[in-house]
Amino acid sequence: MKEEAIKFITEIIKPWEELNIKFSTLVSMNPAINDFITSANALTISIKHMPENILQADPNQLAKENRAYEIIHDLGDSIKHGQLRRQGRKCSISVSTMFERNPDATFRFLRNRITIMHNTYGKIDFMECPMEASKFVAEKLDVRTNWNPQIINRNGEFSNEINIHANSENQVYWTGNNLEFVEFDADGDYKNVDMNGQVLFSLTIDDRLSIGEITK
Repeated sequence: MKEEAIKFITEIIKPWEELNIKFSTLVSMNPAINDFITSANALTISIKHMPENILQADPNQLAKENRAYEIIHDLGDSIKHGQLRRQGRKCSISVSTMFERNPDATFRFLRNRITIMHNTYGKIDFMECPMEASKFVAEKLDVRTNWNPQIINRNGEFSNEINIHANSENQVYWTGNNLEFVEFDADGDYKNVDMNGQVLFSLTIDDRLSIGEITK
């Protein structure tokens, strides 16, 4: 196997698949600082820089060829530098817990989701973006694998109860939890909707987890 293929599998495919599995477990996450965000940041940097490191390709030029890579490029620079000269490139990421709403206002857990908020392109599902950008990078590197990424959505029973646990396994500090409620349209894409009903919500928190507001 070529070295490029080994690096692609090790630094891109494996981390993406690990995140995909972790996101399919119902857990309450601090939206801004947690292990999921750390892993997503590392995956972003790997995708952004791999063509540059192997082919000496200019990320700015690659960003003109592929929208998903452009967003990864912008996110990578936002992670590294914070403020960018072109505010249209600025973006941030956060974690939410996503539930599907039925017409009768019952709900079921789909997955945890990292969302990219891009100043130009708006709200983007993080897992979809590196999936498409990775295919572009693989073409540039002439890497061929049998990877067929599929984002995991749970399909459990609908219920009028939501029970979430905040643990210390993937975070050291907990400030709250972002919840998203979605419906699937005719094309199989989901759109955000209001709760439009009542739900019995239960939250439990690990005793070892620090709780409060993050101060600067």
